[in-house]
Amino acid sequence: MPRVPGRLLTMTASVFAAIGLSCPPAGWQQDTAAAGPAEPIAVAEAPATIEEPLVVFDTPLSAEPLSEGQEPSVEEPSPSDLEAATGEIEVEPIDETENERELAEEPIPPPQQAFELVALRKETWIFAEPKWGSRRIGYLRAGMSVRRHEHPAGFKHCQQGWYPIEPQGFVCVGKSATLEKHHPMAEAAGHPPNRGLAMPYPVVMADYPPPPRYVRLPTEAEQQEVEPDLAKHRQRGKDLSAWESLLGDVPGSLLYQRSLPSPHAKPRPQGILHTGRPVPRTGFGLLQVFSWTDRVFGVTTDLDLIPLDRTKAVVRSTMVGTHLVEDQGLPLAFVHAHGVRQYRIDLETRAVQDAGEVRFREGFSLTGRRVRAGENVYLETKEGTFLREGPRMVIVPALQEVPSWAKAGRKWIDVSILRQTLVAYEGTRPVFATMVSTGADGLGDPKETHSTVLGAFLIHTKHVSATMSNDEPGDVYDLQDVPFVQFFHEGYALHGAYWHDGFGTPRSHGCINLSPYDAAWLFGWTDPEVPEGWHGRLQLRGGTLVYTHP
Repeated sequence: MPRVPGRLLTMTASVFAAIGLSCPPAGWQQDTAAAGPAEPIAVAEAPATIEEPLVVFDTPLSAEPLSEGQEPSVEEPSPSDLEAATGEIEVEPIDETENERELAEEPIPPPQQAFELVALRKETWIFAEPKWGSRRIGYLRAGMSVRRHEHPAGFKHCQQGWYPIEPQGFVCVGKSATLEKHHPMAEAAGHPPNRGLAMPYPVVMADYPPPPRYVRLPTEAEQQEVEPDLAKHRQRGKDLSAWESLLGDVPGSLLYQRSLPSPHAKPRPQGILHTGRPVPRTGFGLLQVFSWTDRVFGVTTDLDLIPLDRTKAVVRSTMVGTHLVEDQGLPLAFVHAHGVRQYRIDLETRAVQDAGEVRFREGFSLTGRRVRAGENVYLETKEGTFLREGPRMVIVPALQEVPSWAKAGRKWIDVSILRQTLVAYEGTRPVFATMVSTGADGLGDPKETHSTVLGAFLIHTKHVSATMSNDEPGDVYDLQDVPFVQFFHEGYALHGAYWHDGFGTPRSHGCINLSPYDAAWLFGWTDPEVPEGWHGRLQLRGGTLVYTHP
């Protein structure tokens, strides 16, 4: 599979080329044909666990005010930002006689009954106008259906017609979409992501050796042939109780020895059993889970069939940011240590009384009062308790200088590299704060190091989930369905991370990592909005502003 080193792989489709991401370094995944029949694969030695350094910054209660002229100008996305995220379009075969059938551009009344369109590709593009050269405004994921108008709006270079869909845009019916509600792709992949959860799909990580990617139900004999160590592997008796609540029937799309359809532009070769094994550091999003031959299998969002006893369950981060109501606000303290206590203090006698343990990375709004009792200094919270001041206390100060973009009600996001914090504002009012992981190299040159770019930018592209992959030697991985990805500059994005729980510590390749819970909330709060049923949205203007600074 082709890779673009040093970039983010956010999609798998021939319509995408490199978007240029640095967190992790990877590139837009190209849509390729599945591999042919593969022999049992001898996998290389298991990769070593990468230890990340713990970096915590002690910060003051108040921010340094911006000097005159220090405020950065807002860098708005240009058409090249979106062009970088898109490649050549797979155009339907052109029948010149069809062009004569193009309909007049008149408003089409809303349908009186529900008509649906089903996506057939991992990325089925939605266009602003019913023609290939128009602006792309979003995409649907394979198997998903959306409401459409009864009649097409035109046939220009699209033999089966351009159909208006809800709430806006046009999709060409043909190779990438169908009007057939019960198409095999809808049966196999028609399981929508749950955008109300921290993870839109259940996710697992490959164990060692990684699982084979079957394309149909394998018999026990076929499993033993593909997995030579199967007998010894099954003797280990891996606990799969975590999947009991998700177990369903064998999918109808796999009955009668049928193979799963491919959501990519090129179909899989006929008659193959599997397409090999993934790289060891691979994450999978799951559509369905079921039992077969006394094993638990999962159908992935790429429509591969994997045995889950060769995967590891993802232990999701418990990090949840702080929602700031009217009587709270900044300054705010995050406790970036385990075992920290909170106290009650008699302000007259300075007597200190224990008031219980504080959760790791718990956030507290502060009054701004500092009290010395004995040899220690304590910070008063708006809950009436006190926290002992120290190097493991990360303070998010209140705004000292109001930036020009902080107009009444306008949403914007403040990210501090030194504090490893993110604050969401509506005008000058903070509404949410959390801890993040930015580039591992801190304030280095983002062109030369794993650092987060600094400046003021607008979110222009959002994905409910996307694939991040890298093929640089020593750092190879393929993380599918990274949740709630939001691009704001070239390949830099805000996104959830399910493969680590180091929030509050710099460790990415340049992107801004959030816990899945925080990423889900932020995704729903920012603009542009991703309509229900869509998997991604592109918009040059009007996106939420992201301000990254030291």
